[in-house]
Amino acid sequence: MRYLITPALLIFGTVLAAPAIAQSGKKSPSGAAPVEAPECGRFPGGDVVCSCPAGGVDRSVWGVGPYTGDSDVCTAARHAGVIGADGGVVSLSERPGQSGYEGSTANGVTTSSWGSYGQSFAFASAGGASTLEATGLPRCTKMPAGADRYSCACPADAPLGSVWGNGPYTADSDICTAALHLAYIDAEGGDVHVLRVQGLSSYFGAESNGVTSSGWGAFVSSTTFHWNR
Repeated sequence: MRYLITPALLIFGTVLAAPAIAQSGKKSPSGAAPVEAPECGRFPGGDVVCSCPAGGVDRSVWGVGPYTGDSDVCTAARHAGVIGADGGVVSLSERPGQSGYEGSTANGVTTSSWGSYGQSFAFASAGGASTLEATGLPRCTKMPAGADRYSCACPADAPLGSVWGNGPYTADSDICTAALHLAYIDAEGGDVHVLRVQGLSSYFGAESNGVTSSGWGAFVSSTTFHWNR
């Protein structure tokens, strides 16, 4: 037996269903549906917004920003200072793979060095585009192993690291500190372009531009800066 559904019944059914539909998609006081970022997992590529839990366990990370694409996102976010122990939402984007990644300790997190990797990611700073986001260059640390040319970005008021030599510098010298010593950049930071050159039998330290470098003996290779930029 077939039943005839009249327009009146359709209207009545719609009225009854409306409260259930409304309750299933609750709105915030502003009228917009609240959006919760998914928990961060392995970096999938592209642009990602995800959340890190409070008290997260440190896991493997390679690099100092950008990080290798297989690094743990939340641990890397703590290393970069994007979040603290309380966790939070992070925004990150895919970056090109690098020929080498240097490890460092920052914000209580130690990352490891690595060689070439085909994919990287980097974070957007909480206050807007960071130097890394604005230029697309990785943050400077030391000359990557195996690289003959390297471009990277020094942040404003970067902390001073160890430097040996007076130009050229030992290849394991901190790039930003050496760039300050040579007046290639000032305290406002900027992009630097580094070249690997032949090692010297000895390096002499000097004080220049508010930075004091140290002396050293023989070293396998040196770094200098490309001025025709």
